Amino acid sequence: MPSRNALRELKGKHVIVVGLARSGRMAIELLTWLGARVTAVDVKPLSEMGEIADQLMQQGISCHFGEESHSVLTTADLIVISPGVPLVSPSLDAARRVGIPIIAEIELAFPYLEGRLVGVTGTNGKSTTVTMAGAMLEQAGIPVWLGGNLGTPLSQIALDCLRRNNPLPEYLIVELSSFQLEAIDMFTPWLAVVLNITGDHMDRYSTFDDYVMAKARIFQRQGEEDYGLLNQDDSVVVKLGSSVLSSLMTFSRHQAVDSGMFVDQGYFMWRINCRTVEVSPLRELRLQGAHNAENAMAAASIGLLCGCSADAVRRVLQTFSGLEHACEHVRDRQGVAFINDSKATNVAATIGALESIGRPIVLIAGGRDKAADFSELSHAVRRYVKTVILIGESGQTIREVLEGADVDATPMYFEDSLEAAIRLASREADSGDVVLFSPACASFDMFQDYQHRGNQFKECVHALS
Repeated sequence: MPSRNALRELKGKHVIVVGLARSGRMAIELLTWLGARVTAVDVKPLSEMGEIADQLMQQGISCHFGEESHSVLTTADLIVISPGVPLVSPSLDAARRVGIPIIAEIELAFPYLEGRLVGVTGTNGKSTTVTMAGAMLEQAGIPVWLGGNLGTPLSQIALDCLRRNNPLPEYLIVELSSFQLEAIDMFTPWLAVVLNITGDHMDRYSTFDDYVMAKARIFQRQGEEDYGLLNQDDSVVVKLGSSVLSSLMTFSRHQAVDSGMFVDQGYFMWRINCRTVEVSPLRELRLQGAHNAENAMAAASIGLLCGCSADAVRRVLQTFSGLEHACEHVRDRQGVAFINDSKATNVAATIGALESIGRPIVLIAGGRDKAADFSELSHAVRRYVKTVILIGESGQTIREVLEGADVDATPMYFEDSLEAAIRLASREADSGDVVLFSPACASFDMFQDYQHRGNQFKECVHALS
């Protein structure tokens, strides 16, 4: 892997960027500003690239699409891959064999970032935690930028740092997926946070352990002057603590911790350097559900480590209402609440939503399967759900799995479209019930992404007479 200094000396180097979604395009902008000779590559054919291809070619960027994209990789001095590009493929393997380094977009940006870097990973809750922590720093008057998988690629933030377009932040809080962490080497957060780890993306990873190790890479370059923050209540996450070389902190809903955050007699408590401070009553947390209590504890820990006062943290815990597409209340109709949880792209996220509602549920689920174990839904469905309505590529599979897991007493239906599923849900739900759209699957079988899916749900719900 190239050193941090080598990544600062890319002028004239031939750098190939693979994958032209937002982070890939921002990597191209950063590399162009640095003076590299850039080639853009995507496995999609030119006919599917739309305006992106035209824009890149107008900028003078050499572009290769579809089948022809494979052969060009072995001509690079450096390859930068976007998060959606699998690290293992025949063309990337060929580049490795001839000694071409392959790095993630976040690794490219890292040498140019300024301010202390907080990295947040985990299967679920990353966006909520990052956004809430950012709100705490803003409440405290501490300059902060948010980015990464949350929306603003690190290459864009790095470019802003280089151009001095914006005042530089004191802190940068970034959401990091396992895909982004796969191809890092020097990338090192000052504070690395792991929220939880459950089975996800098993269509990309050979084993669950491979997925866990991708997440664990967030700690690999940390030293004693850095911090690691782990969820003490997650049996997979807590095992990572033995390999963390930074100052280790934890958070727990169930037990006191030596250093970090815990709940005691209904209060969030913060313990650091043998001193314990009361932060906020748990009952004042606006977000509902045990999973959101954990997200809040992680966010509060970040805020306090970054210099927020307990009062600033408490104000955000009291007022933060959540993110769009994450258990988002859309509408009440005839006594029935419609909830958009399109961001639930895995089984654990849907279970968390089911456990947080507290009312009878008509569940709409299904989408593109990521090799998930849908039998894990069975207990929560039996306990909380009165009717299941399934859609998408995985709909029939989920139905078969649930019926085989003794959930056959719960009525289950399959609909060909989300609109039809919503109409059926509105008929099945009684006053006092909740229609919960929590797919437990990816969106790409029927929609562009989870945002598009969630917006379609909201449009259809508002169209109900």
